[in-house]
Amino acid sequence: MSDFELRTDDAAAFFDKAVADPARTLVAMDFDGTLAPIVPDPTDSRLLPAAADALAMLGPRVGRIAIVTGRGVTTVRELGRLDERQGLENVVVLGQYGAERWDASTGEETPADVPDGIDEARAEIVDLLADYRFAGVHLEDKGRALGVHTRRAVSPHESFAALEGPLNGIAARHGLTLEPGRSVLELRASTVTKGDALRGLVAETRATAVAFCGDDLGDLPAFDLLDELAGEGVATCRVVSASAEQAVLAARADVLADGPDGVAAWLKTLAERLR
Repeated sequence: MSDFELRTDDAAAFFDKAVADPARTLVAMDFDGTLAPIVPDPTDSRLLPAAADALAMLGPRVGRIAIVTGRGVTTVRELGRLDERQGLENVVVLGQYGAERWDASTGEETPADVPDGIDEARAEIVDLLADYRFAGVHLEDKGRALGVHTRRAVSPHESFAALEGPLNGIAARHGLTLEPGRSVLELRASTVTKGDALRGLVAETRATAVAFCGDDLGDLPAFDLLDELAGEGVATCRVVSASAEQAVLAARADVLADGPDGVAAWLKTLAERLR
């Protein structure tokens, strides 16, 4: 596969609609695995330089760019150095699947409250991970969510499988939602999905062309929403950042990208079409 492959007629139709009405074009995307390569330690995640350049080109040419992520807003702003980048003056970051928000145009950040269930679940997870079987498993505190990463474990796949049941029990006891991802099991305090977050952005912008770029199971609700919007006459495009870990997403792709590099190439191509 080259950097990206247009797999459906919707991919070309989205380009045409975006060129015809750029002010009502919304381009939303995940962060990790889509704009930033997946790394063993999530604190080392960084916005891919090619993606940063493509977003800077695209930002002034479309109505809205949005990053919709399970990470906290403050974390994504820091990892992506979003505050200091030119061309991203109209970007919006929806963190914790939409529970938090930051608008670059106003500088306003709306944080989310952390419920008691997160603190209680965190203590249980720390005790669980003390088991020698889970050596190398890392707990990431995202505020309203807790990510249990198995990528650095001695046996990543075995650790993932062994942890899923106990973590599901912890989530149930504390009113949380367990969501599996790429070598991560995430316990979330909110049932809000990326589809819900994207729906709010579409209503806010009155977009007639909407694209979403993602790489993991948590992005599927956003793809589902695009199906609904397409039925309402909106031009839509599902861009999948391909990975061996989540090959199932490839079947949903209008555009299949070769990881974050491919997503960056697609964003750059869109920006050039709009020039």
